[in-house]
Amino acid sequence: MTHPFRSLIARLYGRIVLAAVLLACNAAWATDMVPYLQTPTATSIWVSWKTSTSGGSIVEYGTSESKLDRQASGSNQQLSSNYFFHGVQLSGLAPDTFYYYRVRTNTVVSDVFRFRTQPDSSKVSGKYRILVAGDHQIRDQSRYLTLLNAARAKIESLYGQPLEEVINIVINDGDQVDVGTLDHYENLHFRQSEPLSKNVPIMTTIGNHEVYYDNGMTNWKAHFFIDGINYKGNAPGPDERYYANHVGRVLFIHLDSEAPTATQKEWARSVITAADADPQVDWVISVVHRPYQAEQYVGDISGWFRDQVMPILSMSRKHVLNVAGHHHLYARGQARDWSTYHMISGGTAWDQYWGQSTEKDFDDVQKTIANWTWQLVEIDVATKEMTVRSYSEAHPKLGFVYTSRQTDEFHRNLNHGAPEKPQLTNTLDGPVTLPYTFTSSDFESTFPEELNTTQFQFSRNDSFTDLVLDSVRDYENIYGDTGAPDYEPVDINAGLDIMSYVVPEFGLPNGDYFVRVRHRDRNVEWSPWSDSLSFKVEGSTTGTPALSLSKKAFAPGEKVRVDYANGYGKPKDWIGVYKAGQKPGSVTSQKFAYVSGPNGHVEFSGLTAGVEYYAAFFTDDGYTEIADRVNFYVGNIPVVSIDKTELAVGETVSFSWVNAQGGAKDWIGIYRVGQVPGQTGSTQYKYVPSVSGSVSFSGLAKGYYYAGFFVNDGYFELIDRIGFSVGDRIATVTMAKRALESGEDFDISFADGPGIPKDYIGIFKLGDTPGVDKLIGYYYFEGKTSGSVRVTDDLADGNYFAAMYTNDSYTEVSNRVEFSVGDSQLPPPAATLTAAKSEFFDTEAVVLNWANTPGGAKDWIGIYRKGQTPGTVNSVKWTYVAATSGSASFSGLATGEYFAAFLLNDGYTEGAPRVAFKVVKLGDINGDGKVDVADRNAQRAAMGSCAGDGRYVAAANFDSDSCITQQDYKLWYAIFKQQ
Repeated sequence: MTHPFRSLIARLYGRIVLAAVLLACNAAWATDMVPYLQTPTATSIWVSWKTSTSGGSIVEYGTSESKLDRQASGSNQQLSSNYFFHGVQLSGLAPDTFYYYRVRTNTVVSDVFRFRTQPDSSKVSGKYRILVAGDHQIRDQSRYLTLLNAARAKIESLYGQPLEEVINIVINDGDQVDVGTLDHYENLHFRQSEPLSKNVPIMTTIGNHEVYYDNGMTNWKAHFFIDGINYKGNAPGPDERYYANHVGRVLFIHLDSEAPTATQKEWARSVITAADADPQVDWVISVVHRPYQAEQYVGDISGWFRDQVMPILSMSRKHVLNVAGHHHLYARGQARDWSTYHMISGGTAWDQYWGQSTEKDFDDVQKTIANWTWQLVEIDVATKEMTVRSYSEAHPKLGFVYTSRQTDEFHRNLNHGAPEKPQLTNTLDGPVTLPYTFTSSDFESTFPEELNTTQFQFSRNDSFTDLVLDSVRDYENIYGDTGAPDYEPVDINAGLDIMSYVVPEFGLPNGDYFVRVRHRDRNVEWSPWSDSLSFKVEGSTTGTPALSLSKKAFAPGEKVRVDYANGYGKPKDWIGVYKAGQKPGSVTSQKFAYVSGPNGHVEFSGLTAGVEYYAAFFTDDGYTEIADRVNFYVGNIPVVSIDKTELAVGETVSFSWVNAQGGAKDWIGIYRVGQVPGQTGSTQYKYVPSVSGSVSFSGLAKGYYYAGFFVNDGYFELIDRIGFSVGDRIATVTMAKRALESGEDFDISFADGPGIPKDYIGIFKLGDTPGVDKLIGYYYFEGKTSGSVRVTDDLADGNYFAAMYTNDSYTEVSNRVEFSVGDSQLPPPAATLTAAKSEFFDTEAVVLNWANTPGGAKDWIGIYRKGQTPGTVNSVKWTYVAATSGSASFSGLATGEYFAAFLLNDGYTEGAPRVAFKVVKLGDINGDGKVDVADRNAQRAAMGSCAGDGRYVAAANFDSDSCITQQDYKLWYAIFKQQ
């Protein structure tokens, strides 16, 4: 019998010999011209590479290493004077077949490499393997290269086969560059991906760093061949920022967490609906850069994905795994309500470790390990089982010391059902005195699965809609580490009996309760809930212990009164005052007082002004807290005013204040309505370190906002929020289906609402006027800013529209979405032609989008200079656009002012309103056609301004953030130096 690893060595040796022979025959051999495989199917694959000079794009390939008897050609894109990116699609390939290939540009030829095509989706046997890695960012170190070399070595050692015989595809979760420049794509992502990219296709995801310095996502679109991907009619989103890719029996849904829109959410709904009904899809894996949950840098997640998209994807049992990045570590957990894993694969980007940030242990995260890792996902197609193993290579404090140490393993078997229903084993003969232990029966399952999680719920009613305790605990909980010198992960649940739950002394007030329990196995399946058990608590408090304040801010020298209720009544119970961020027991309290009895109040004086504090309620002279803390501030309380509350897009909003404390790190922050400071970053902010003054904010997108006044670089809000809006008809209303059957129930989704409790979705007959004609149906949604309403009313056959109305009025704050019921048909929507933006640099393509056009074979878009008339002069550029909707790119336009026209049937009849735009020279801020010192002066004059300010100049904004900063100057200076 041949030893598999010796066979591997023999094959590798044979390739070395062959390469030496070919090298001797071709002096123009380019060992540094390494291809990047991407966008694979069962019968095709894209081969891409970069050269510094122009030339042909040729791939020579075949099924024998010694006989590359087929050839395909493609094209190259000139992205700069010495950057040519080549792309060739090989088609007509056999599924699940190995091919040898090399790339050629003029006389320069690469080494010979090998890849395997994807299996056909009808194949229901064998293994499908995925390598997950990403978020590497750092250009000037070889961290990611080292990690991928280690991953390749580990995989080939495990299986005794070359990489391409083991791995089918590589998934990258974004931030593959630090900035979206050509330099970073070449020298960071492509160069450091070489251990994999020449043999296995890589599919990637957009992160926040891809967006930086890449206006219009030009470099993103140029490097990745995504536009041709289409799953069941669901094409990629604008600028190819999100897409669904079906390979084998797996559907990958790559989402864009950086542009969370209602359109993308409805696209995701359409994709998962199609996948759930697709017999050739067994597995759905979603990939999004910002994660579902994170225990470090708490709040730095995608709330949009967590709250809006994950529930949609998890409607399907096929959605088994969400992969994310953004945090530079490894984490894994299970969604509370769905059989779906979520995982952070944080690669080798900037150092992230315990003790560096705000941290919190969440019950839907089972492991957080501050290592640089990669993951191997193996799917057994026949048995429908997925196994995921995570391997650590390095720690940010120690470097590469682990040598592919396995740090996690989890699985999902779609053929395994739920565990057996548990029961509570307690026998209660009368009232319960706390502390008291509730115990579950043993874990049981008819499937070969072990216990992972228990959940105990305590409620005031037997429907469990009035929960007072809800405990989810895993058999292991990896959180934190041992610190120097080894930084080993710590299991904080070690020794914990999760089959029992102890309600501590005073843990519940006196009263009647219900308790129930359920089990979750290591296949993320929940058991049914146990029968509930009723019980009465006596001898405890008369209510939940609580602290309260009459107000949240106190003037300097004013006494701070803290009221307490439902305390334990022990002689040494006490209330302590601490500065924000201090930890009781680690530092002495600023002030403290013993309490008398379970209810009463205490007063504190002499607290330093200009400081945020909190009061905490402790029992028995210790540091066990028995109530939620209450935060307050001592210092001057500012009076803040806004110049106007309704702004047009592009206008500047200004705030003035007097009587502030003048703290150096006090600040005013702008948030969208519905966002929570500290959980999501502010849209914009500015420090306000003076007693009085004013600040202005510009460049705000259309939306509903509020301003808050915060102290000491924290998130304590000193005043009531000040609401305002930018633009009109701000909210978005959408429907996944607009032609309904008679009597069909349907959903109306909404986003970016005002957040007022009496906002509602109203339905009117098409053509009727709200407030004048009859309101057919109305649906409140509790003041949420996003979500959906379910319409179950039977609407008569006909045409209708739905829109959002605010505060129980007929003030329309959204677009209208038209729909039909029964045999009625909607009138065709108006044709539109739009530009991706109003101003383009001469180095980038002008992107135009059209929709709702006739789709004639000879319909066309023409670009003309401002003032020209189509039909009297030739267009500057043009292209046919036979589809009813789509996008087209135009490169090579000289600087100047233009308009685009949509023209019908090879003639000059215009089928949509024109759209105007400008093309400006990159770096030419003052518009004189040169990049020189005068532009530097123009940039300096605009420094600190934002869109809407009189000083703002769009041509000086290079990082697309609508404000002119020092970073824009650095980018301009790089352009100036490269001339």
